[in-house]
Amino acid sequence: MRLFNKLFGKKESIPTEQSIDTPISEVQKDRESYLNVGQSIFPMIKSIDDPRILMVSKSNPLITETLSEGIVTCYALDTGDNYEMLSQSHLLNFGLTIEDIQQAAMRNLIKKVNENCQIGVIDLSEQNPEIKPFYQIEMDADFNPSMMLLDQFWETTAKDILKSDTIAVSIPAKNLLFFSDMKLMESFRTMRPIAKQMYEASISDGIALTNNTYIRKNGKWVLFLDTPEQMEELW
Repeated sequence: MRLFNKLFGKKESIPTEQSIDTPISEVQKDRESYLNVGQSIFPMIKSIDDPRILMVSKSNPLITETLSEGIVTCYALDTGDNYEMLSQSHLLNFGLTIEDIQQAAMRNLIKKVNENCQIGVIDLSEQNPEIKPFYQIEMDADFNPSMMLLDQFWETTAKDILKSDTIAVSIPAKNLLFFSDMKLMESFRTMRPIAKQMYEASISDGIALTNNTYIRKNGKWVLFLDTPEQMEELW
């Protein structure tokens, strides 16, 4: 617990005394200074059957939020040497709320993206002239899939790149995120098998994430079922 005491501090140690008459501006100021030390919390996308989630599901569940079918958002503390996943006990021990964790994690992710985020083009047209390129996000090897959480990126930048609002995403490994225009079949049907190959190759390295593909629809991510009915609905 010493590590978390250093990063967060306990609320009991906050010197400012507050009452029902304390101005809201002072309350907000104290809470902000308290949370500023949480600069090492980041959101991570994980499969619902990730061993780290299942291992503690009954004893001390990790903090998880459903992102789409088969995947959840977790929260990790960067200790410098590794990542420690935040659990329900951390909320209790340090008087934090899930909103505190969410705000700090998203703030830190946005800062990381602003510092270094590149869009790579994967163009295999030399192998087949009919193939169209798809794209890869290169931001941080540990957090590339977490880009799925940044709505503004998908509603603006990604749409501008693809010239489309039917965005498909594959996250085959914990360090990979591919995206393409679902309606551009020469791109979409190229991305998916390559993502599958990367997923299978990453299993032995212990970094496989999911073989699923997700489609952006009405500001949410939905699992791609590859059925005629869903294709008609998405089209």
